[in-house]
Amino acid sequence: MTRILYKCLAQMHPPAFRRQFAAEMLWIFDEMAASAGAIYLCWDCFVSLARQWLLRAGAWKLAVAVAGACVQVTVGGLVWMMFWHAPNSSGARGDVALNDLMRIILWLVGALVLMVVAASLWVNGFMARRRIR
Repeated sequence: MTRILYKCLAQMHPPAFRRQFAAEMLWIFDEMAASAGAIYLCWDCFVSLARQWLLRAGAWKLAVAVAGACVQVTVGGLVWMMFWHAPNSSGARGDVALNDLMRIILWLVGALVLMVVAASLWVNGFMARRRIR
């Protein structure tokens, strides 16, 4: 049963990696399952799967963008609630003007675009330096 799970995990790797290493991974699993523990090997294959898709395939850029968007929406919403949407003199929250809402959305989108561009430039520079060595 664990060999089937391991084989499925190995088949979910990116095509180039799978062609080069899938047979060797299964051979290692067959040799080491009894001594190292099949569950540990399945976990290792799962970690390898995540690493290959996120780092090697470039999906990490999407993950960074989504994480940055979540942080910005959360922080931006909290800042907006604390400063711009302050209670009026009676203690009740006031109505939000459409102009204020549009300004906040534009600031958040602009900051998100800058963050993604900066991360992409940094990674491209890092990869270029890595290829030179």
